[in-house]
Amino acid sequence: MRYRTFLTAVVVVLIAGTVSAVEQDYGQSNARAQLVARKHGGEPVFLGVSFDIKPGWHIYWKNPGGAGLATEIRWRLPEDADHGDLLWPLPVAFTQSGDIPGYGYEGSVVLATELRSATALPGTAVVGASVSWLACKDVCVLGSAELESSWAEVAIDPGFSVWAESLPRTFDGSDAPFILTAKGSLTAGHIDLWLQWRTAPQSIEFFPDPPEGLEVKDVTIQSRGGLTRVDATVRSMAGSTVTPDTLDSVVVVTDENHHRRGWELAVDLTTEAQRGRTRLPARPNHPRSFETLS
Repeated sequence: MRYRTFLTAVVVVLIAGTVSAVEQDYGQSNARAQLVARKHGGEPVFLGVSFDIKPGWHIYWKNPGGAGLATEIRWRLPEDADHGDLLWPLPVAFTQSGDIPGYGYEGSVVLATELRSATALPGTAVVGASVSWLACKDVCVLGSAELESSWAEVAIDPGFSVWAESLPRTFDGSDAPFILTAKGSLTAGHIDLWLQWRTAPQSIEFFPDPPEGLEVKDVTIQSRGGLTRVDATVRSMAGSTVTPDTLDSVVVVTDENHHRRGWELAVDLTTEAQRGRTRLPARPNHPRSFETLS
């Protein structure tokens, strides 16, 4: 489970037992969770957990940011079924006590996985999930839910078509609205990402997802005209026995219609003149006045 040190000013409350998926209110955990699915014939089958989060509260993304606890789901499936990775929609950023950044979800979100089975699941097949989350506002509350249902009774969520649009795409340079170049390394202690836009967006967000043992801090985003520069310091955590070689992250772009789209980046940390895993194009000729902004 991914976590970050809790702030001393935040009170964390542990809820004993589990939270029913059918409660009519948000309960002490300030969020409701239920199983949902996409079962359309001829399309990939997904099993998910839908979270309904109390207004004003949030739960956390896979990297919670400077403080928090990642939401966790452990699936229970029939023996002849398997599942893929947990798929995380684009998070939102919020500022926590002490001006510490946090990443997660507000309102509602579905976290789901693709089911893999040699044959279609029968309606009598039992599926389930052990779910845990941290909901925060002025205080933080740990919540959990034990969800289980026959496959026939799992609710079909019509929002899955919209949900798919909220997932980040893998950056390969083909459909992204920007050209990406990068420099820096773990040895140098920093990375600089340059995004050259075909059409300048309304806003840009950067969500790092460092592996265990890597710390990413002091993220800054500067934009001028058709260029954006993302800077961050990177270092190995004290006591870590592993040297991270890649920083995964998500760049989220909001256009003039307030539509958010995101791309997953994988930045190589092993060399100063890095090009990432996707063989990034040559660095554009940046105006010197922009490059020296701090």
